[in-house]
Amino acid sequence: MRPEAIDETPALLTVGLSKAYGPHAVLDEVTMRISPGEIAVVSGSNGTGKSTLLRCVAGLTPFRGDAQVAGLPVDGRRAVRRMVGYMPQSVQLPENVTVGEVVAFFARLRGADPTTQELPEGFLPAAERPIGILSGGQRQRVALAVALLGRPRLLLLDEPVANLDELGREGFWQTLRALSADGTASLIASPMPSDLAGIADRAIVLDDGRVVFDGPMNGMHAVPIAADHGADEPGDRKEARA
Repeated sequence: MRPEAIDETPALLTVGLSKAYGPHAVLDEVTMRISPGEIAVVSGSNGTGKSTLLRCVAGLTPFRGDAQVAGLPVDGRRAVRRMVGYMPQSVQLPENVTVGEVVAFFARLRGADPTTQELPEGFLPAAERPIGILSGGQRQRVALAVALLGRPRLLLLDEPVANLDELGREGFWQTLRALSADGTASLIASPMPSDLAGIADRAIVLDDGRVVFDGPMNGMHAVPIAADHGADEPGDRKEARA
C-alpha cells in the first residue's frame, strides 16, 4: 500500500454490512476499510460469505448497512459502478461471440477504452477466437480483462487465478501490483490466502459471516475457523476447472 494513501478517502468502506437469504444470515455486521492502492484478501471456509460480500459491494445484491466506494454510497448509480471492476467466481460469457467482441461490448457499457495495455502481452486469447472454444482458464483471462477496463478505483475479484496456469498467475499478479502502485485497490476472495503471500497487504478472515481477523497476512493462520458452512448463497457453485 502506498504510504500516502492512509489519509485519503477509502477506496472501500463498509459499516455494519449485513446480508440474509430468508432466515439464513450470510453476512453479519461486516465493517472494513480499504485504502487506495491496498491489496486485501478476504478468506474463510466455504459458505462464510466471501462471494456474497463481493456481490454486495459490487451493487449486485441488496444489503443492510452501509458501503461506500471512493466516498460514494453503493446505491446502483452509474458513477459508482464505473469505479468498480468485478470478476465473479463462476465466469459466464456468451458462447457465440469472439474475445474482441466481448471486450468491446463491456468497454462500451463502462465508457472505457477497449484496449487492455495493463495485461502482459499474450495474456488474452486472440481477439478473433470464439468464446465457445476457449478453455476455462482462457475464459477467466477474458473475464479479468473485462474487470480491468477503465482502470477502476476498486477491483473485486473472486478467486481470480483459480483456473490459470503458473505463467498466467504470475502475469496477473504482476499486473495487479502495477495497478496497486498507481492507486487501484483490490479485494480478492480466496479460500487459499497463502497463494497471495508477497502480493496482498493484509488479510480479512470471515467465519459465519463475521470478521474474525483483520490484519497482516502472517497473523491469520492463528485464527480458528470452522471447516465448511456450505454455499455462500442459493445457487452458488464453483465452475469446474479447465
